[in-house]
Amino acid sequence: MPSSKPEGVWADQPFQLLETPGKTRSLTNPTVYVASHMALVHNTFIRALNTIYLQAPHIPPTENHSFLIYCQAWSALLSLHHKTEEALLFPALEARIPSAKGILTTNVSQHEDFHDGLEKFERYCAEGIEGKVEFDAKKLQDMIDGFAETLMKHLAGEIETLMSLDGFGMGEEVMKIHEEYEVQVRKNIDAAKIAPLTLLNTDKTFEGGEHPYPVMPWFVPYVVKYILSRKYAGAWKFGCCDYWGQPRTLWMHRVREQ
Repeated sequence: MPSSKPEGVWADQPFQLLETPGKTRSLTNPTVYVASHMALVHNTFIRALNTIYLQAPHIPPTENHSFLIYCQAWSALLSLHHKTEEALLFPALEARIPSAKGILTTNVSQHEDFHDGLEKFERYCAEGIEGKVEFDAKKLQDMIDGFAETLMKHLAGEIETLMSLDGFGMGEEVMKIHEEYEVQVRKNIDAAKIAPLTLLNTDKTFEGGEHPYPVMPWFVPYVVKYILSRKYAGAWKFGCCDYWGQPRTLWMHRVREQ
């Protein structure tokens, strides 16, 4: 699938997207597939964070509430991801792949390194939505700057850790654990926030569009767009892709053209 080029600066900066192991290795290798899938998930987080960082200075007062809901959805998605990793994925890998015991310790401890910064960001968004504080783009960007470096290091390091499992010769078990984890995660989401944010920051053209991601029935984007997105409808214009994973020009550029 050819990559489309949105107009103006896009969500591949300022925070750098991750290259997947599958870019240079076969996705038929179960560990490469799982690590690549995780990299694609992490890139969704990074693109969404980039859309927040880039567009914050261009948000007019009439859009403050919707933008903060969008920001809150991002923090909710990231928090859900890390909590379910700690509760489900990492324990399963260590329990069922004996040689992997202790290999994920660093990744878990890194969650604490950016916890306080992320919590501060979440609290600011909640208070802004409730009208307790005024929206301040510079303050929001400063908060992101406070945890972004540590977060990016963690997101990249986790892919390296998953790839290290390839040396244990238990790729099929890694794949099975991954599939079970994905099923459990879907049971715990606030679909009205998580689903739109995820699809609207998932670029299906990434690395030539060769990745089978996200894995879902064909009708899901229609359900998300026409049903699930309604509750917070004003928030989703800030995403960097459409519901079918095609990159689009960022809202801050589109609104200037009107």
